[in-house]
Parts: sequence; C-alpha cells; structure tokens
Amino acid sequence: MSKPDPVSIEVVGNYLVSAVREMNTTLRRTAYSTILRESMDSSTALFDPRGQMIGQADHVPSHQGSLAMAARMIAADIRLDPEDVVILNHPYEGGTHHPDIMIFKPVFHDGHLVAIAAALGHHIDVGGRSPGSISTDARDVFEEGLMIPPLKLYRKGEPVPEILRMIEANIRVPEKTLGDIRAEIGAVTVGERRYLELVERYGRDELAEIVAGVLDRSETLMREDLAKLPDGSYCAEGFLDSDGIVDAPVRIFVTVTLKGGSAVVDFTGTDPQLKGPFNCSHSSVYSAVYAGIRYLTNPVIRQNEGCFRPIEIVRPQGTVVNPVRPAPVSGRFTTLERIADTIVQAVNHARGEDQVGSGLACVCSFAANGTCPDSSRRFVCFEIFGGGWGGTMRGDGLSASFGLMANSYDTPIEAVESEYPLRVENYNLVTDSGGPGRNRGGLGHYRHTRYLHGEGYYTNRSETSKFPPKGVLGGRPGAASKQRLVRADGTVEDLPSKITNVSIHAGDLIWMSEPGGGGYGDPLDREPERVLEDLLDEKISPEACRDVYGVVVVNGELDLAATAARRAEFGGV
Repeated sequence: MSKPDPVSIEVVGNYLVSAVREMNTTLRRTAYSTILRESMDSSTALFDPRGQMIGQADHVPSHQGSLAMAARMIAADIRLDPEDVVILNHPYEGGTHHPDIMIFKPVFHDGHLVAIAAALGHHIDVGGRSPGSISTDARDVFEEGLMIPPLKLYRKGEPVPEILRMIEANIRVPEKTLGDIRAEIGAVTVGERRYLELVERYGRDELAEIVAGVLDRSETLMREDLAKLPDGSYCAEGFLDSDGIVDAPVRIFVTVTLKGGSAVVDFTGTDPQLKGPFNCSHSSVYSAVYAGIRYLTNPVIRQNEGCFRPIEIVRPQGTVVNPVRPAPVSGRFTTLERIADTIVQAVNHARGEDQVGSGLACVCSFAANGTCPDSSRRFVCFEIFGGGWGGTMRGDGLSASFGLMANSYDTPIEAVESEYPLRVENYNLVTDSGGPGRNRGGLGHYRHTRYLHGEGYYTNRSETSKFPPKGVLGGRPGAASKQRLVRADGTVEDLPSKITNVSIHAGDLIWMSEPGGGGYGDPLDREPERVLEDLLDEKISPEACRDVYGVVVVNGELDLAATAARRAEFGGV
C-alpha cells in the first residue's frame, strides 16, 4: 500500500478531533452530576486496536496519559467481543484515582477490532471515608473509596447487573454515579458510530495506514518544535504544602534534558512516597509530563500518541511519582499540577526572555454533604476552582482560570443553588493577587458559599497556601490561597489547605480564596497607563499602584512627572 497522502492525513486527523469532541459533548449533555455537567471534568478519546491514542478531546489534559495506559492494558489483557463495555477506576490497574471511572468500548468491523472508544469522568462520589471521595488524610487506597479493576460491564451487548448493584451499594449518591456511567456509555457509543463511518469511507486497511500517518505527523512536529530549544539539562523544584498527614513540605524535583528534538524528564531527587494521599499514580505522572512538555510546543499539533514518542520518563521507585501499592493516591491531581508547573519552570532556563511565571499549579476544592430540606434525599457537592496563570513576555496571565492540567469550569452559581441547599454569597477577583510585573500575573478569585440546611461534613483539598506562585525575570510572586470556615455565630476558623470531615451546620460559610499567578519582569517597567487601568478595575489597590508599581495617580488621572520621579527613587527608569 502506498504511503498516505497529506490531504488524507489532514482530513482524517481533523475528523478524529471532531469525533472525540462530539463524544464529550454527548457525555456532558447527558450527565447527572454538576462536576461533569457543569464543570466538565471529563475526557473522551479514540484508540487504535493496540491502545495507541489516535484522538483526544481538548478538555482535561490530566486524562491523556491515563486513558492511554488503560487502553493499552485492556487491548493486551482482555478478550474483547463486539458490543462489550469495560469499566475500571483502580489506580494501580490503569486508573488515575478513585473518582475517575473509565468506560471503554471496542469498535468492530466485519469481526475485526478496528478501534477502542473511551470516556473518563470524575464522579461525584465513589465511597470511602469522606463525602466526595477526596479524603486528605487517607493512609492507603482502601480508605479512599471503591476500586473497580478492569471488568466487563456489558458482555456482547448484555449488561452485567451484578456490577452495577455492587457499585450502587458502596457509594453515597448512586443515582448520580450510575447516571454518569450511563452518560459515558452514550459517549463511547457515539465514538464507535463515528469511527465506523470512517471505516466505511476508506476501508479498514487504508484507514489504519492513514491513522498511522496522523500519529507520525504529530511526532514529527513535536520533534521539530523541541529541537528549537537549546540542548541541555535544566532543573527546577516545586513544593506541595503537605501530604495531608505530616505538616511538612513535599518536594518535586525534575531534570529536563533536551537533545535533538527529544526530552527526558527525570524525577531523581523527588521526595519518597507519602503517608497521605498525594502520591501520583503511574498513569497520572505520564499525563503531567506529557502536558508539561506539550506546553513548550505548538498547540495546533494534534493530540495523539505521536506527541508522546519523543518523551522519556525516569521515575525512581518508592517516590511520590512511583509509589508502591497500597499507597494512597486520591489527591494525585494536586501533585500532577505541581509536576507540570515544575517542568515548565525548569525549561524556563532554556527560553531566555520567553519565560513564563508560575501559575496556580493546583486545583483548590471542597466537598460537603447533607440532606435536602424538602426531602430526605442525601446530597454530595464537590466544587473545583482555578486561579491565576503566570505572566509572559506577551502579556498578563489569565485570571480565575484552571491550571495546566484541568481546563475545566467553575460550577455556575445558578447550578449550585438549584442543585444543593447552598448559597453563593460572594464571587469575585482578589485584588492584588496577581504577581506584580511588567506583565502581571493573573488574579485569583474568592468564592463564599453558605451551608443552608441541617448538618454534614466538609472536606477542603486545596494547595499553594505556603508556596505562592513564583515570578520570573524580576516578576514578583502571586498571592497564596486561603481557606476559612466562618461559623453561623461569626467565629472564624482559619483552615489548612488540607482537612477532612469537619462538621458543618446550617449558617456556616465556606470561605475560599484562590492563588494568583507570578509576574513577568520588573513591575517598574509596566506602562503607567496599564497600571492605571488595573487600579480603576480594582485589580490592584492604591497602595500597590504607588508602592509596588511606582505610579502616581491624582483624582483618577496619571501624574507622569511624579511617576517618573517616584520610579527614579525606586531605582527604575
């Protein structure tokens, strides 16, 4: 067979992107829980018969390596028949952490396996010791929730009801979780249908050749982009506040070696595995590394297995990034965000002026449970929040956005208040949270949520309260995160970034403030007009305007002469 032509590679490559996006739209529109329906903490993908990723929806980067590893394992170890559906979430058998349930469906054409369709969704609860299954102090995987090894949920089109009954018996809100599983099945069915359309158009063998060309094309473009960076080894370290049990920082250390269009990411020097649940599962480490390296290359390169081929990973056994079972891993998202950010900071050393300030490098989140006032129906609410991105040579960082690994949404206030006995009372950007710089870091935001009825438990799983995002090239750090409970009687309880199952009652206020991104360049080099604009928008305070940026404003107008004099006092121009 002749080599596939470039036009076919482009057409099929873009069709695959369209198909996986449609899969995720199907999942989101049919999901039951707010975390999928509103926050879009989900991913969909297509794989070839060997489990190589041939297309992934551009939603949650942290799922890319995760789905790929599970798909390869299923392709190699499970006998697949037409109309089978496979379910799994076991973090040591291809999964990520307990709430991420994966669904896979083999795609057959004339009796031949031609592809595998996959969906992953973060589920609102999968059991364990804390509502929302996000315990911050679990000591092994068995405390973190129900674990499902790769099992056939459907055999040749027939459901296996015993598995669904087992899941239902082990979770707090089964109607949500089972409904979301059905949404995932709907998504992979769409993927199956779209891939079979391609097979009918091109033929099984020719399509396989074209798909191989799509992967090769992504690999070529990745290598070309990586080759533009100077060869060498570049190091950086990043820290978590704690592991949720021992109040001591957790060190992530990376050495990124670039050579001739390839990258080796070595974690030698990273702390030993943790007692608490912030170890990183095997597949999640790969996701973080792939995303960290991908952020150094052109975003228009199609996301597939070809992007991963130039990357090698070294993970010393028994460390945070290669824990030995049954080490707990449910908080692994916090760690993989820090991994991706630390990779970017390491490669900053190779990028000269084209550096980027550190972003939030975390997802701050909380879970709360209780009963609804008009019935005995139990609820579990899980909310995730973003923060500020770092400034770059091209402009200010994004504000109130998710980090490198999430790409999700805050749950809209209307959805929260219609779904749960909660009321969002304040939701706004945090003044002065963006790291000062020639280009400012993006701002974090605060969100205050009132618990309205009865009593339940509250779990806070946040980060970056001790280690604010760093600036670069003279840029200053962004603001750290802060978490509090304001009790109904006005008592204020400052909370650590990780705490599990705090009793909460009607009238109590959940107070969350998210981090801002690090700044880029000297704040005294920021144009006075931009400083004034930030002041008028309340992104910075009058004190920061005068004492950090050296800009003098009188009656809402710039005083350029006084500004030049003040900046001269600070040593600026």
